Amino acid sequence: MGVGHLGWFGSMPLLAGRWLIPPLAVAVAMLWPVITWPRPLLRIVRDVRHWSNPTYTRVVIDVDGEVKYREGRLRNPDRLYLDLLGAQLSPSMRGRPLAVSDNSLKGVRAAQNQADVVRVVLDLHAIRAHHIFTLSDPYRIVIDITSSGVQSRPPVRAKSAGPPPVRLPTATPLGATRVAVAKERRWHVVIDPGHGGKDPGAIGPSGLMEKDVVLHIATRLKSLLQQRPGWQVTLTRETDVFIPLEERTAIANARGADLFVSIHANAAERTELQGVETYFLDLATDDQAMRTAARENATSLGRLSDLQLILRDLLLTSKRNESSLLAGSVQQTLVQVPAGGKNGRDLGVKQAPFYVLMGAEMPAILVETAFISNPTEERRLADPAYRTEVAKAILAGIKDYASRIQGSVPRQVAR
Repeated sequence: MGVGHLGWFGSMPLLAGRWLIPPLAVAVAMLWPVITWPRPLLRIVRDVRHWSNPTYTRVVIDVDGEVKYREGRLRNPDRLYLDLLGAQLSPSMRGRPLAVSDNSLKGVRAAQNQADVVRVVLDLHAIRAHHIFTLSDPYRIVIDITSSGVQSRPPVRAKSAGPPPVRLPTATPLGATRVAVAKERRWHVVIDPGHGGKDPGAIGPSGLMEKDVVLHIATRLKSLLQQRPGWQVTLTRETDVFIPLEERTAIANARGADLFVSIHANAAERTELQGVETYFLDLATDDQAMRTAARENATSLGRLSDLQLILRDLLLTSKRNESSLLAGSVQQTLVQVPAGGKNGRDLGVKQAPFYVLMGAEMPAILVETAFISNPTEERRLADPAYRTEVAKAILAGIKDYASRIQGSVPRQVAR
């Protein structure tokens, strides 16, 4: 009487030509139809937020982790949708439409389209273009929309019922006529003090927090700008509060700002590093620029590398040239701050993929005023008088940029 083994049955014996199946195997076979295997973890869609003005809308979808998504466009009625795969709608989101009243969207709604698919639908008016990108830590999907048939920037004289001003020929002598045209424009600058609230930013050797330093510099800059005719100023935050990075640019876009300036203090593991550098949005110029962007974005270098691929599409519609010019003007004046031109402090104009600059519809820069991680520069940043000098230098750079734009700034502001 031999015992054999065959295939899947493994150690089940073959006795007298018949299989001897152990009781455990019989039990498993009987229970097989009712055994339930764990499902893949579904990500939770927590919220949908938006900011808008008559020409621009930013919609942000908050998810508790990374998801894949597909987008599509449907007609009659016109709508844009995103299907978030492997996702579940938060109970607080179910049946809750997001009212939007602008020229781009009629509304936004989200529903559980399938057991593991959440569909977010944007009901459209007439849109000219849209861009979708993702940000990490925490994960969110950002949708920027501009309406069609409307200027991408607000008109200079929105309240005027008459015809728009006519640009003078370049041969017209500079003088009263040029100034009269220039005075019709008011510059609106959005100043963004980095970090805030639960996010302290970089912390110096003695405990000085970046969020406090940059708020003071931004407040001084606002005060200096408001003393000059033709300038309007908005701060993204005026107190110690946390504001998501994507909301800061959305504030500038929704208010139709002409310039966006985000103010920060730099940091590095090498505490001997010091200097001033000014950034605009583009692919990173070097490894140090990538590390700086990763720190300010509160994300990893790996995720930032993935972002560079997304950034290529956004750069096609960004104000890259104007931002570069603005960054150069501000950098040039910042390095002239007392004690600022020594010890190789001019680190130059650089580019990197900063979240806070993504989607800006105006020239936008990020200023790293000094290395708070350097003991000497931390002491300077702790001095209110030095902060005021930094604010004055940024103001001078903004004025210099404005003076380069033909017929764009009143003479008394540009001098």
